[in-house]
Amino acid sequence: MKYNKLCRDSAETCAVLLHYKGICVPACKRKEQDTAKDRNNTPKKSRLVFTDLQRRTLLAIFKENKRPSKEMQLTISQQLGLELTTVSNFFMNARRRSLDKWTDEGGSPGGHSSASSTCTKA
Repeated sequence: MKYNKLCRDSAETCAVLLHYKGICVPACKRKEQDTAKDRNNTPKKSRLVFTDLQRRTLLAIFKENKRPSKEMQLTISQQLGLELTTVSNFFMNARRRSLDKWTDEGGSPGGHSSASSTCTKA
């Protein structure tokens, strides 16, 4: 193997450094090996899909209030049978999506396009 060739993993990088540079380093472990043990023990959490009632309720509340307080989010989560983090994430994502729509339409968040809001001096 040549020194200037890209190494495929950290173990190979360690071997190259030891061979060509004479560097003494402790045995290299791949990061994935340590974390893989933890990941394999717990199954991956499945993606939550809102029911029609949950989605309609959350969207209706979002139209009225873009940033509900934590207390209100807690009440919403209890009423809809969702976790508080799920409700918080819904509002955060909804705000992001509504901003994306404004930028896609070429307008500003106030609902006016930048060209129509500029004034010219007569």
